[in-house]
Amino acid sequence: MKDEPPETVALMTVGCKLNQYETEGMAELFEQSGYTVVPFDETADVYVVNTCTVTMRSDYRSRQMLRRAARRNPDALVVAAGCYAQRDPQALDSMPEVDLVVGNTAKPRVASLVAERTGDSERVVVDPHERAGFQALDIGRFRGYTRAFVKIQDGCDRRCTYCAVPDARGPARSRPFDEVVEQARRLSANGYREVVLTGVHIGAYGAEADAVGTDGRRLPELLVALAEIDDVVRIRLGSIEPMELTPELASVVLSEDKLCNHLHVPLESGSDRILDAMARTYTRTEYVEVVQRVTDNDPLCGLGADVMVGFPGETDEDFAETVALIEELPFTYLHVFAFSPREGTPAASMEDHVPSAEKKRRSRFLRNLSRSRSLAFRSGFVGERLEILIEEGSDRGGRRLSGLAGNYVRIEVEGTDELRNRFATVSVDGADADRTWGTVDRSTVR
Repeated sequence: MKDEPPETVALMTVGCKLNQYETEGMAELFEQSGYTVVPFDETADVYVVNTCTVTMRSDYRSRQMLRRAARRNPDALVVAAGCYAQRDPQALDSMPEVDLVVGNTAKPRVASLVAERTGDSERVVVDPHERAGFQALDIGRFRGYTRAFVKIQDGCDRRCTYCAVPDARGPARSRPFDEVVEQARRLSANGYREVVLTGVHIGAYGAEADAVGTDGRRLPELLVALAEIDDVVRIRLGSIEPMELTPELASVVLSEDKLCNHLHVPLESGSDRILDAMARTYTRTEYVEVVQRVTDNDPLCGLGADVMVGFPGETDEDFAETVALIEELPFTYLHVFAFSPREGTPAASMEDHVPSAEKKRRSRFLRNLSRSRSLAFRSGFVGERLEILIEEGSDRGGRRLSGLAGNYVRIEVEGTDELRNRFATVSVDGADADRTWGTVDRSTVR
């Protein structure tokens, strides 16, 4: 059956918002080629897993999804695409379940590669990254989501010692300014009320010396242009590196009504010694200064961060410095990761690796701290009113719908499906360790 023209395709994303955007891009390419897209848990002729390789766990999860696809339909053609495919195609090619390996560079050709696939054709299509040629993978919808992601940038020119993303994503490349605006305009015209800007380094948008189509315009100018689109109701930033949160960007975040008061600024460590070993580009003091550009002026801003524990050589004192910094700043949530050695990165060969049990202990401590900070922040809104975009159902507490406020607080509400994709003001009634809930003011629904 693998040599017959397939009719149905199922796609699965492992990893980040950028991968989620590109999965939708590939789905639309398949549809344009005559395929019918079906859910991943259904029987399909083709399965595409958009892989991630940021950690060993991501690699494992990607392999797990590929094996699941092959079990679901042993006669299907199984495609491993994305970051893991780009960084280590041989590992995926060696899997008996995998029929085709398509790197990030070949994603725009995935539908034609599948259509042309025969038993004796090339199994691995991974081309080198090039600075020129941004791969936009334009989309007209974002199936399964109320909020739509917009890819504005790809790649990274930095070399943090633990990170394999530059190998998987290539050099920094910015999407032409007018193309970003048109993509946001198209999605908003198709009914998406919030757009989320995504990329590897969105704060570096337009920074490369040979950026094509940006004319020297950076992220602050792009945000202003997006806010001028009538159909765009709300704009949310993805992750912003600390030193990319410039005074100009902070000013736009604080002054532009359509921009969500929510920042995610990776921290990684609160120890200057560890930050230096990681080849991060800021100190503890600099991190505090850039974050406070916004939080001092908007105490209701949602503030999140990535934090890594167990980097080689991280002592109890280093970890204590991280904890102290987290307690000092108004974080409302944390994404906690244990160090995962990536082959070919400098950190993988460093000495003094932290024992696994200690990494687990530190991770557990920070996750507990994150939960307590989240509860304290959310509890502060009980009795207050927040506007949310109602987007999805929830089984918890018997409340069927939930939505996000601009500051990333998710609030569960009672209601029926006609509220989906509508903005409404909610009276916040309560919060506990797991959730926040409230009552919709029906007169405010828009």
